[in-house]
Amino acid sequence: MSGRKPIDVYKLYYSNHISFYFYRMEPQQPELEITKDNKNSSRLRLLFKIAFICNICFLICMVMRYSSAPKYLPQPIIELSIILGWSAILVNVVSFVMALILISRIRTRKIPLWLLYTNIVFFIAQFYFFFILHD
Repeated sequence: MSGRKPIDVYKLYYSNHISFYFYRMEPQQPELEITKDNKNSSRLRLLFKIAFICNICFLICMVMRYSSAPKYLPQPIIELSIILGWSAILVNVVSFVMALILISRIRTRKIPLWLLYTNIVFFIAQFYFFFILHD
């Protein structure tokens, strides 16, 4: 060893004093393996997001039921919100059963807590509407 420190940047000087920098290539990191744990938690997150979308459609259904909003909304939006809104309770049940089976994903914060709490509030409202409230 001649006592020189390793150089990360090499400079090449030309006669007109324009310098070019050549950086050393860093060794590439191996790609992260997709484990079964990550795959299950991403599916659970997706299921909770779908449940949230269905819950929003359920809220739209309730607004349409007790107001004159269907007169002003386009027909495809009404149909989509009815289909997703009425099926929201089923999607919520499936997502909560999966969350109970995979409870460790909630503890490790792989599912956002605001999404979990929002779905719980909507589920309670849907349970009240479907099973307790009789119009």
